[in-house]
Amino acid sequence: MNKQKKGTIFHGLIILALCALTFSTTGSILAQTEPETTPLAEITPENIQDLKLLHWFGQGAYTGTLEQQPNGNLLAAITSSGVALLDKESGEQAGFIPVGLQPTALSISPDGSTLAIVVNYPNGKLGDFMGLPAYDRQIQLYSLPDGEKKGTAIQDLGECANSNIWDIAFTPDGKELVFEKKYGVNNEKDVRKFCVASLAAGKVTRSMDLNTNASMAISPNGEFTAVYEKQSGQVSIYSTSDFSLVRELPAPKTDWPELLFSPSGRYIATRNMTTDEDGRYSIQIWDIQDGREVFNGKPDLEYSQEMEQYDMVTSFEVSQYYNTIYLGTQSGYVVMIAADTGNVEKQLGQFTWTAYSLTGNTGGITSDEISAMVATVQLSPDGKTLIASENLTTYGQSGSIHIFELPSGKEKFIFRGSSAVSESLGIAFSPDSNRIALAGDESGKVAIYYTGDGRFDLELTGHTQVVNKVAFSPDGKMIATASNDNSVRLWDAQTGSPLKTLSGHQGRVTHIAFSPDSSWLVSGADDNTIRRWNTADGKLLETLELSDENWRVDFLDTLNDNVSVVYRISKYPSPYVGFIQEQARWNTQSGERKDIGGSKISITQFDSGKEMFSGYSDTDRVVGKLQADGSMAIAASFRSPYGNGGLSLPAVSPNQQLVISGNGFGLHAWELSGKELNFVGLVAGDQPVPSYGQEYLFSPDGKFLAYTSGGVAYLMGVPAN
Repeated sequence: MNKQKKGTIFHGLIILALCALTFSTTGSILAQTEPETTPLAEITPENIQDLKLLHWFGQGAYTGTLEQQPNGNLLAAITSSGVALLDKESGEQAGFIPVGLQPTALSISPDGSTLAIVVNYPNGKLGDFMGLPAYDRQIQLYSLPDGEKKGTAIQDLGECANSNIWDIAFTPDGKELVFEKKYGVNNEKDVRKFCVASLAAGKVTRSMDLNTNASMAISPNGEFTAVYEKQSGQVSIYSTSDFSLVRELPAPKTDWPELLFSPSGRYIATRNMTTDEDGRYSIQIWDIQDGREVFNGKPDLEYSQEMEQYDMVTSFEVSQYYNTIYLGTQSGYVVMIAADTGNVEKQLGQFTWTAYSLTGNTGGITSDEISAMVATVQLSPDGKTLIASENLTTYGQSGSIHIFELPSGKEKFIFRGSSAVSESLGIAFSPDSNRIALAGDESGKVAIYYTGDGRFDLELTGHTQVVNKVAFSPDGKMIATASNDNSVRLWDAQTGSPLKTLSGHQGRVTHIAFSPDSSWLVSGADDNTIRRWNTADGKLLETLELSDENWRVDFLDTLNDNVSVVYRISKYPSPYVGFIQEQARWNTQSGERKDIGGSKISITQFDSGKEMFSGYSDTDRVVGKLQADGSMAIAASFRSPYGNGGLSLPAVSPNQQLVISGNGFGLHAWELSGKELNFVGLVAGDQPVPSYGQEYLFSPDGKFLAYTSGGVAYLMGVPAN
């Protein structure tokens, strides 16, 4: 029986400063004091640098990285905004540790009492390397099972600083942490080290230098480090206690060496990243304790039509008595093979995720199942449970975590992140700016929160699949939701009670917009139609047919005349033709359609007053006004002054003084004055939040800026005075 985690994904909100709350281990609110709402100022170019994180909502997507508690039932799984604690015996979420950013690595101590998390916090400055944002890396410690912060974070990394940390492990005595340094910047870009930090000293106490081209790995149990040298064609195993050489293992020479430790830390493998003559990949596995070769060969994995190659091992584990090897693969399988013969005994999966990409799903196909790469396969200490986690998808959708019984291979539970099967969260402010709605949860639920103090208000329950968009009616009386279950639903905005279900679309509904007077609503779906509905009785008023079989609605909104609908649609017939876009203004009374902007400028958002739009051209982001005759008056075009990184879709403030966007360098702000757009700078650089988001949205009163990233919504504001 599949049982997905219950728990409170959106309810597990974390309030950093403005609210006094007591949390249970599940992250839900146990007790709540009367919140104190800090007065906020309207966001302007003059105070934008005072923008602060108020609160965030949700936990985000599982990345595929997880650790087991050695003597308990907990799994610690990295998410977009922290670490989820999952009970593998009950299938329930046991807690959540808020970080604010996606950790890069984690480890659980041998006695199961302490969790170490690596976090890169932006420090609000630009670094020396290409002007990229500078980060302060730290190792945070938490107690288990309660998830409470423990001691002081380790921040003194000494010579091992200035590099992301992607791998970390407690040493066997639990007193130290070993991690890797690679991918440094500037004069340290070729520096590679194994580093050890003492918990007692709170700093790095020793390190081991490696050659520039060495392939490196750390055993999850913290006992060993491993190095593969291309020149020598061998794997060298070192003890983390003093970096003394423990064992040398003969390995095939390859230009692309890849080392894999088993999650138990007892076994190590070399994976040949180049195929042999028959197109298959080989893998060699040793038992580190005695140097015995457990397996050497080419597992009988399937040919992937999707990848146009044979499947490849991404993770492995070996049973206690060597008889079975468990392989996680690139194409989403867990394959159980006999160690002595290499024959496949059982195959679990295929794990997949739903993709809605026009480039990937051409020829009228509105969705496709894409294989999900297995990030890790792990055995429980007693060997009775198998855990398989999926990687975060290319669209940022959550990878699932599967729990199987052994030896039957029967699936017991599935854990899914809050942005599973959703390409991004949908967010919307109420007309009075007092509430914010969040859609995108895998269950199809929509959560409503108060913006002033972050308190949970309502939950809209009824959709059977994920909700893509949510919108408040301009009169504040209704909420509309658009779902993958092909329906639009209307809800009472005060009580959350269902009002109407608008049925008729034959594909997932991706966009909705209310008329200015709230009397009607338009919806766009993957069935090549845009439909207009009466909100009072739910009846269909008109259907706009988009003709060809593979149009996708990319943008949909109404104008202040209470008659016009602006939409943008696209299709991708083939790689030879590329994208084709149409953008038009539809008069719902006359039925007339008029092209807007040709194919040069794409509208992505109107400001809350629907006077100004933001969008993009082939080379730049743009802001402007839509004229009555359908022409575009471009106020300004802009690019990031930092590097060539593409900006996310911009937003214009209600007072039309600010334009907000972002890229990997951080959150950007421009002052808009007439037809001039002046860069104000990077803002909120020292906050524990991602540097940029997928969608930005100002509240109607201009006091809040919300954005989504990795299945989490962040709410920003400028405290008054």
